[in-house]
Amino acid sequence: MTFVLVRRLIILFLAVLVLASCATQADKALNLDALDKRSATVDSMTSLMQAASSGKVSQMKQALLNGDLINAESEQGSAFSLALKAGKFAIAEFLLGIGALPSQGFKPGQASALMIAAESGQNSLVKKLILKGVDIDYQDSQGFSAIATATLNRHLTTMKILINAGVEVNVAPEGKSILQHMVIDNNPLLVQLLIKAGADVNFRTESGETALKMARRAGYYDLDLMLVQAGGRL
Repeated sequence: MTFVLVRRLIILFLAVLVLASCATQADKALNLDALDKRSATVDSMTSLMQAASSGKVSQMKQALLNGDLINAESEQGSAFSLALKAGKFAIAEFLLGIGALPSQGFKPGQASALMIAAESGQNSLVKKLILKGVDIDYQDSQGFSAIATATLNRHLTTMKILINAGVEVNVAPEGKSILQHMVIDNNPLLVQLLIKAGADVNFRTESGETALKMARRAGYYDLDLMLVQAGGRL
């Protein structure tokens, strides 16, 4: 046997070992109950963060198998927050289900996880976040809350979920109550829902306008009558 042939056989043997190792690692089952759920601050994005934010499920599995922390947090955020902000809602919900902290990766004044989920009408995720005990009335630096983002995006079911959870409906993003926003939108269904939930029909903007005044000026007669019946004033 020549030296060249022996060398080729050795290289082939090593290649087989590498492939077998890779296959074993790829087929390895992920034990979700054994995942490390400690919080930690890291200097840069982990493999799990990168995979979660880009929606690469197989790479997420590999990162978890390699021991990446679910609740590691970098300057950019956590795996959960990055997935949520990137619109990877199924991945965010999965991470939340295996132990991701719902408040991690969101800086004070920024939109919360619940706000982002409500804005997109992600009802399953909204319910799970509520069950996790997140602050349902949190407002960002511009006065938006989860009920505000759900309302302004006309997500009726999401609004009902939040209202049933006891959310405060009297918030005023951009200087107008969410009730007034829906009056301007000429949306009787959502106006009625907000009134039943306890919205202040006589909230005044800085210029002194009420919802009734807005409805009357626009000629929205159905809303005008609805607000008057609810005690609305000019």
